[in-house]
Amino acid sequence: MKKAAVAAQMNSDNDKDSDLRTQYQTVYLSFKERPKTMLDVSLETGILRANICRYVADMEDKGIIQLLYKTVDEHTKFTAGYYTTDKSLFGEVDDRQLKLWGDE
Repeated sequence: MKKAAVAAQMNSDNDKDSDLRTQYQTVYLSFKERPKTMLDVSLETGILRANICRYVADMEDKGIIQLLYKTVDEHTKFTAGYYTTDKSLFGEVDDRQLKLWGDE
């Protein structure tokens, strides 16, 4: 009986991990279509905005998403950030300070 409960728990944990990976991929692909706000992606995919915020922070750390601009959001009428995972739209990183002591 205990073995079945442990096996069920392990499968449940694996399903959660798989679901989070699927959500992460869905968010990545949604931002790749065109620049969007986190709210746009949430409304489009049904994924909670809190999860999207966490995924965006992780993607920023990995350098696979970039904030393109901030402007008034069509839904909230407040300023919001528009992100993209499309590398062709990424702006250039200002790395002048990084080159301060390096060879140029």
